[in-house]
Amino acid sequence: MRNVPIIECFLSIISIWWTIVLYNSSDFFRVPKAFEPLAGIDNFGWGSIFLVAAGLKVYGILVNKRWIRRVGLTFSVFLYALIASGYIIVDPLSTGTGVYFALAVLALYQIREVKAGAN
Repeated sequence: MRNVPIIECFLSIISIWWTIVLYNSSDFFRVPKAFEPLAGIDNFGWGSIFLVAAGLKVYGILVNKRWIRRVGLTFSVFLYALIASGYIIVDPLSTGTGVYFALAVLALYQIREVKAGAN
């Protein structure tokens, strides 16, 4: 029986949910001044980035290509660290800060596991 990389599946579910939310929201971003350039990318653009991240992880799992999985996980590290940093700027003590930071660390950890061939 094949091992199921549960961390990547979990991160893919979150990325797919972000895609759904961003594709179906017309005014999602209300950001501080420091993040205005990121808000310049419309919701469809951000939704597509999350979809690519999820797609790479799922495709890498299905075709058993570790390098594709690592690229998808790198997308996740970047995206969730970016979200966590946005929470830190707005409200450092919010639950979002800790949760998205933890997701970024989880993705970073999984890159190491995939590289080592452990999962």
